[in-house]
Amino acid sequence: MNKEELLKRKRILEIEKNAIEKYMGPHEHDESLKEEWERLTTELEKIEKEL
Repeated sequence: MNKEELLKRKRILEIEKNAIEKYMGPHEHDESLKEEWERLTTELEKIEKEL
C-alpha cells in the first residue's frame, strides 16, 4: 500500500472504532465488540508504523 492508501484505510478504521466506542459503554461487555476493537487497534498501530 502506498501512503495515500494507508491514510484512507486509517481513516476508515478510525470511523469504525468510533462507531464501536459509541456502543461500548462502561458496563457493556460484548465480546465480539471487544474483539473487533482489538483488531482495529492492532491494524491502526501497524499503519502508524508504516507511515
